[in-house]
Amino acid sequence: MTDQLLRQVRLALQTGDFSAAIQGLESAAQAAREAGDRAAEGRHLGNLGLIYHRGGMKEQALVAFQRALMSARADGDHLTEDGLLGNMGNILREIGRYDEAITHLNQAMMLARDVGDTRGRGIWLANLGLVYDDMGRPEDAIPLHQGSVAVAREIADQRGLAARLGNLGNSYVALNQYEVAIPVFEEAALLFRDLGDTNGLAQRLGVIGNLYAALGRASLSRRAGIENRQQALKNYQRTLEIAQEVGDQRSQADLLRSIGMLYLELKNPSEAAAHFDKAINLYTSLGLPDIVDMIRNIHPYLEGG
Repeated sequence: MTDQLLRQVRLALQTGDFSAAIQGLESAAQAAREAGDRAAEGRHLGNLGLIYHRGGMKEQALVAFQRALMSARADGDHLTEDGLLGNMGNILREIGRYDEAITHLNQAMMLARDVGDTRGRGIWLANLGLVYDDMGRPEDAIPLHQGSVAVAREIADQRGLAARLGNLGNSYVALNQYEVAIPVFEEAALLFRDLGDTNGLAQRLGVIGNLYAALGRASLSRRAGIENRQQALKNYQRTLEIAQEVGDQRSQADLLRSIGMLYLELKNPSEAAAHFDKAINLYTSLGLPDIVDMIRNIHPYLEGG
């Protein structure tokens, strides 16, 4: 009976019929409860929570995860309890219930430590840091992100490390600590390159370019301003090459515009005009005349400007 229900659930998920999948898992959980199988009941309820979450029904997901949590605790399954608390913490963060998210993620983190779930502990550390970021408390997020980075290094999780370095870098940026953030993003960029993740690499290179550009504009000395802008150009150019490889025209246009602005600041109007012209052509083909007008107003050397 239960096997048939689960087959129906899988079929419903394949066809996108969330209502049928939910009904099937509720029935499977009921059957497991009547049979006294708390472990199976908890699994079905946990999967029910995942389906609700996938369907954007976050409050219902929380209820399902809470029911699954009760089953896991009754069964003494601390590893499952760890995962359920973490999932609940993530949903609570998504709906802005930050204090509850912190409580759940802290509990998940402690359980992960107690049961030897190193990977899970790193995930909950990272997610807890994101809660503090969302609350506008990056100074509290940083040690948590540093902890999650350390765990990723410990278990040689290169993809997780790349993502968590990005979280750490974002927290430094929120505190305007650009010079500290840059090497963090540079390490992340190298990891994404080694992983063959072109999008991840391009995003981090773009961030590095933005940070160097900001440092250049804030530099008190002319020399530092020039050097930082040149570093920004270098990173923007690498990002532009990737955008061209993958055919991302909007990113190409934005990068060409940013490069043009930097050349203007470096007193090189001819290079600025060349890049602005290319950006205008792309923005025009994309149907974005407002940005075209904005660029023309910035640079008087452009044709029609």
